[in-house]
Formats: sequence, C-alpha cells, structure tokens
Amino acid sequence: MQPGIYKLINCQSGTAMDLAKDDYTRVVGSPPCDDSIQKWEIAPLGAGHTIRNLQTGAYLSMKGLHSNAAIFAGHFPVAWQFITVKIDDENAEMIEIRWPHTGWIFDLSDYGCSAPGTKVKLQDGTHSGHHRYRSWKPIFIPHVLQSVLLERAGEDDETSSTINAADVPEGEVILTTTITTKTVVRKVSR
Repeated sequence: MQPGIYKLINCQSGTAMDLAKDDYTRVVGSPPCDDSIQKWEIAPLGAGHTIRNLQTGAYLSMKGLHSNAAIFAGHFPVAWQFITVKIDDENAEMIEIRWPHTGWIFDLSDYGCSAPGTKVKLQDGTHSGHHRYRSWKPIFIPHVLQSVLLERAGEDDETSSTINAADVPEGEVILTTTITTKTVVRKVSR
C-alpha cells in the first residue's frame, strides 16, 4: 500500500474508522463523512506502517495483545502489518490490519455492526478464516497531506511568519530549521 491519506471503510458495515467524539482516543466505526477525524495518514515504519489520525495527530495502537483489546489513538507510533485480501463478489483491494507476524487482527465488534460508535478491537484471526468485518477498504484521498500539514504548521505558533528572500538585506544569511511539520526561520549575521 502506498503512503498517503486514506479513509478506511469496514467491508461488512460500510462504516468508516473514526475516533469517538467524546474522548478522541477510542477507535470506532461511524457513518462515512468528510471530516478529518476519519482521515488516516499511512506511512512506512520499518517493514510495517503507522496509522495516524489527521485531526488529532495520534497514532493507532492497542491496549494489550489479547482478544477484545481496544484499539486506541495515542502518542507513540506503532508499526502495523497490512495483508491484502480479495473478497468474493468485490472488485477492489481490501486490507486486514494485523499486529506483525501474528494472527491478531483489527475487528469491528459485533460481527461488523453498523451502529455508530461500534468498537474496533483486536481479535485472534489465526484459525477463523476471512471475514468481512475484519477487512477494510482503503480509499485514497489525493492532495490532502500537503494542505493539512501546512495548516498544522502554524497552528500552535503565534509568532510564525513568512520571510521573503528579497526582503533580507544583502550580506545576511537565513538559517532554516525544520522540526517534523513545523519550520522555524531565523536571521543570523555573518
């Protein structure tokens, strides 16, 4: 799967992977909408991928490696393994999201219940075969990453400014430091 911004739709329920609005940490299924809370940045990390929410910047993780362990959004990136699956009667690429090298898999509770707020949990899928409620359709969203990250860069810094190279006096050097998605520009004398 190529890095980028995706909406993840559960194949059984048609609901989108979302963060619960009451705490923005619990991962649930909700009716698809255009909110950034349902947009996920997929990025490589080692042999796997991180899944980061665009609205909160939090990464998907888990609260233990056991049946019914909650999938939640936290501050530490975790590498997930994506397995491409083919579902009968569907002409699209689906994925299973797994804890690497195990059978532990993302599962939409209650066999893919379509009720808003249905919990996404970890379940052992080693011997159970393929199920639609454990498969997700990644819908690529082009051109979102740049605009969202540019908006975020200035969010927490009231002192952010733009310096035009033509406005810098001759003989001075501009030092630019980039920290993740935030760019800091300082003038320094020679």
